[in-house]
Amino acid sequence: MDRRIRGGKQKKRRRWLTSLAAWLLASVTLCAGAPAVLAAGDGLNAERPRQLQSEIVEWKRAAGGENLLLAGDVLDSAGGAGSDWVAFNISRIGMEDNQAAYLSRLRDAVEKIYEDTETSAKRYNLSDLHRLVLTVEACGGDPTSFGTDPEGNPIDLLEDSTWNSIWGDPGRQGINGYIWALLTVDSKGWEEPEGAQWTREDLVTSLLSRQLADGGFGLVLTDDSDVDLTSMALTALAPYGNSDKTYTFTSAVTKEEVTVTVDQAAEKAFACMAGMQKEDGTMLTYGLSTSESTSWAMVALAAWGREPETDQAFIKNGNTLLDGLEIFSQEDGSIAHSLDDDALLMEEEGGGTGGNNMASYQAVYALEAVCRLREGKCGLFDLSDAPTVTEEEINEAGASLPELVEEEEKTGAEVQAETSDRMVFMTAIIAAAVVLVAAVFVVLVLRDRKKKKAGKALPGAGDGEEPSWEDDDEDW
Repeated sequence: MDRRIRGGKQKKRRRWLTSLAAWLLASVTLCAGAPAVLAAGDGLNAERPRQLQSEIVEWKRAAGGENLLLAGDVLDSAGGAGSDWVAFNISRIGMEDNQAAYLSRLRDAVEKIYEDTETSAKRYNLSDLHRLVLTVEACGGDPTSFGTDPEGNPIDLLEDSTWNSIWGDPGRQGINGYIWALLTVDSKGWEEPEGAQWTREDLVTSLLSRQLADGGFGLVLTDDSDVDLTSMALTALAPYGNSDKTYTFTSAVTKEEVTVTVDQAAEKAFACMAGMQKEDGTMLTYGLSTSESTSWAMVALAAWGREPETDQAFIKNGNTLLDGLEIFSQEDGSIAHSLDDDALLMEEEGGGTGGNNMASYQAVYALEAVCRLREGKCGLFDLSDAPTVTEEEINEAGASLPELVEEEEKTGAEVQAETSDRMVFMTAIIAAAVVLVAAVFVVLVLRDRKKKKAGKALPGAGDGEEPSWEDDDEDW
């Protein structure tokens, strides 16, 4: 379907959805207790992003088949990225849902991680623990005392994922570890403990040291600059901007000593990102125009107090990032990953509708970041305004939940054994394939030689007549 036709249908659909959006916006405003208008400055209100946001939320509600969003599979999958970001999003929007029950399920998931941290280290990254901290905080829980470990000690997710990481250097998974560690420690302005293995200064310098020559950031040093990671890095560094403080470090790229302020690094990063925006307002990542990259660019701008609809560096051919994000909006309210031809072909072959869970939940929090900027609220990852849910409320909600039937978790030794068995199996398959190819090659060579010998003995061979190979296959 032509994108312009699709866009026209979506705009018509939005007109009759205005009443639904207005109702949801009113509910959200009542829950959040905040006006939906940005103070004088840009003169922009939150109506447009809130409407798009509400369509995505209602799509998720319809897909789940439940009145509550934090119910059914979403509730039972607490601790997984897809469910956690739904819980984070609706809590940041200000929607009262089933947060206490979600925290109960999430606490169970955290305690299971701590049953065997060695095995868990093979299944999770530190950034998964960081996401757990942010989700717990957004829903109203306390990440510094969230469940108990096998010895009966309170679990401190904040301590174990950041200050004194239980799984070592956050950067072992790439710069994601440093980014999300910073977002975590600054989520409520947590006090840095004395003797912390990883301080804010360590995290900031580790992140800055990985800035690439063009100003952007990639997952690892050999990657090109990526919009998503550059945006994430900018978001994590935002609390350290507007300051004359300098950071000195050895660049992981050039191996030279560098001294910069965060503002200087951010200026280069934003310039790099602006060069990766298309004429339609969308952002490119590795040559593909994606909604996730467009969403993250909006998050980064909002984190630095820059309005995505008026920032001239991010307006191309009259199109803003919000215009770009709307291009990915589907008729059912969901957000597509990409509308580029190759991506659409893959979706069609896979039988998908175009809507994508990750793309949709990232769009929701990007829109929330913009709305918060316009409404004069604290930032998306500044969770100082999050509600409070008491442990008693969590326990009470958990008591009414049915017990989850889960597959038996494998021990670290079993996981290693399975990995070893898979490696042996794959090695055997490869070896068998090599032997088969070699055998076929030998057979073909021998057959060719036999044909040549037989050709010499045939009448007419060598005197210009074509030899006959009829019934030659019988010899094989």
